[in-house]
Amino acid sequence: MKKFISIIAVVFVLSVVLGGASFAADKIWPKGTPTVIVGFGAGGGTDTSVRPMVALMSKYLNETINVANMPGAASAVAAEHVLGLPGDGYTMFATGSGCFGGFKIKETSNSGWEEWTSWHPFQGPAAILVGADSDMKTFDDVANALKEGKINMGVSGYGNGPHVIMQAIAEVAGINEINYVTFDGDRNVATAVLAGEVEAGIVTFSSAIDMAQAGTIRAVVVMMKVPMKITDTITIDPIVKVLPGSEKIPDLSETWPICIRRDAPQEIKDKITEAFHWALKQPEILEYTKQKGLNIVGLTGEEADRFISLQISGYSWVLFNAGMAEKSPADFNIPKLADWDWETEKKKLNK
Repeated sequence: MKKFISIIAVVFVLSVVLGGASFAADKIWPKGTPTVIVGFGAGGGTDTSVRPMVALMSKYLNETINVANMPGAASAVAAEHVLGLPGDGYTMFATGSGCFGGFKIKETSNSGWEEWTSWHPFQGPAAILVGADSDMKTFDDVANALKEGKINMGVSGYGNGPHVIMQAIAEVAGINEINYVTFDGDRNVATAVLAGEVEAGIVTFSSAIDMAQAGTIRAVVVMMKVPMKITDTITIDPIVKVLPGSEKIPDLSETWPICIRRDAPQEIKDKITEAFHWALKQPEILEYTKQKGLNIVGLTGEEADRFISLQISGYSWVLFNAGMAEKSPADFNIPKLADWDWETEKKKLNK
């Protein structure tokens, strides 16, 4: 049955990003101020990845760009809000790339990759967190506690990247059911772990790496193929080392795209692309990604379309196989990862 998303508390936390030195002579948005709507709470992994990019893009374009937070339904609330507005290029949407895999099959949004033009600055791993004083010291400790139903696992939404990755881990590790507790934003998940509200959590690690570096929480595993050193004395095990059969899990690592309706004016999209590539080369972004443990990928155009299409394939089938979807991905012509072919997928744009 079609679900209707009730926006009980839409949080519009407007952050005005001021333009700096003049790079662009003509106004890109002459009729008003554009806004990027982030589908998760302030301070979370998506929010903290988007804001530095928007600030620099604003500087390059010499335009004010607002950023607002509209959490709900793993960013489906924000997606539907933006899709419901005119395609004039004045409102954009930011989320985690994995969220697209849950929209249609969970009946929270009709959005797929076809509705958007997107720009993907970074890609980063998720990590499983426990409290600094927790009796759980390793991934195996957490996995065993989950198998026995002894603990709760914090996530920032059903169907987003960390949640789907946790479901993929559960499938490989033989964890039948996980007791999830949801919070608005990954940072709030980490804070809940710190406060003891939940015994463990899975987050995009960029949102909590400073807490792990300070020793207030502990990351027992990171979704990478190699160890991750975050201080001189703290190195985190990669998932492939501690969980046999998990070799594909790091490939589910999310990006945090800024998206605009595909039917937005091409001249606006061209200027955004120009500003996006400039921003990625700035020292602030290079330092930010180094501090946060992120990889700069800079996906635009067909590369970006291809990436989201692939993520939808992987994420949607993980959710469906876990019994967490109202509809099968097959109902929406979403192929399984083994059957995914970009030459076939990109023809959907012509339908």
